This record gives sequence, C-alpha cells and structure tokens, in this order.
Amino acid sequence: MSCGTSQEVISFWQNPENPLGKPYTKVFIMVISSDRAAQTVVESDLVSAATSKGVKAVRSIDVLTPIVTMTKATPSKEEVAAKIKDSGCDGVFTVSLLDVKSDQRYVPGTTTYAGGAYAYSPYPHYGYYGSYYSYYSYSYPVASTPGYYTTDKTYFIEANMYDAETGAIRWSMQSTAYNPSSLNSFSKEYTHLLIQELTTQNAKAAKSK
Repeated sequence: MSCGTSQEVISFWQNPENPLGKPYTKVFIMVISSDRAAQTVVESDLVSAATSKGVKAVRSIDVLTPIVTMTKATPSKEEVAAKIKDSGCDGVFTVSLLDVKSDQRYVPGTTTYAGGAYAYSPYPHYGYYGSYYSYYSYSYPVASTPGYYTTDKTYFIEANMYDAETGAIRWSMQSTAYNPSSLNSFSKEYTHLLIQELTTQNAKAAKSK
C-alpha cells in the first residue's frame, strides 16, 4: 500500500446521438460492487459531488439494498427500472471495477550509518579492515534494512451515464487507480477526477458548437 493514489483517465467516449450537456435534475447513482463498504463510501462521495453541482442524487444502496442483500440473484431489469422510476430520477450513473492488474517488484535494501544512508556495494571498504577495532567501530553503528518484494496493483474502473427514460448510454469514462492507500482516499480522488474530466469534456463540447 502506498501513501496515496495515482489516478488518471485513459479514455472517454460520448454518444453522438445524445448531447453531453443535456441537463438532468436527479441522478440515480449505482456503484456495482459486492463490497457494501466500498459501495457506500463511493456512492456517498458521488452524491455529495452531484449535490455541490446543484444536481439531486439518490444512492442505489438506499433503494436496492433489500433486493441485493436478501437474495443471491441479481435484480431483474424490470425491478431495477421500477425502483429508479419510483425514485424520480431521470439519469442513471454507474461505476464498476473492470479489472485488477498485479505486478510484483523488488525494493532494494539500504544501509544506514552515522546519520546517513548509502546503497549497498559488493566491494568492501578496505580502509576499515586495517585492524579489528577500526572494523568494529565502523561496523557496530551500521544498520541494514533487507530488500523485499512488494505487489503493485492497478485498478481499471468504468463509469457510464444513461438516460433513465430511454436507457440509452450518454457517455462512458475509463480510468485507472494505482495502489490506492485506502477506500476513502480512492473515493475522494476518483470523484475529483470525474468532475474534472466532465468539466473538460463539457468545455470541448461548447467550443465545438
């Protein structure tokens, strides 16, 4: 686990038949995950982001929880559509994890002495071998940290925006998250990345008119 998260957008597509800037008054936010904690955190941050932009939003976990958790079967299309309609939402926003890629790498050790650090060298420091005491006085304060293997993880995430009435997709964004340090930090950074990308895409759409 690293100290932070590195996220970036790798692709963005919009349906040419559905203008990106079409306004929605209320959006149904659905994080597709079997992890309820992750679903709750990410949906909550997305709802907060939508609200800050003047758009009402509904967390799917508040509406679909009884169906998803009480049975193993996936809710039918009709059941989900009915819940979304009853919530009064005219847009549906989904987020899902497409894939996880793991890479193992070796982190070399270091040797620290007298307030400093240097990389390990296979060649002995011959000046300290002149007598047992000079070698002892050199070696005693030295502390070595062994190297180790660590696994880096890259998460591939997809977000889609749909029209609730027609079911047509409006746009789709694929992004990656590298070594998330925590669920909360990932969620907040992902929300920021999403808003930033939508702002950029809306600006491009406005210029092209």
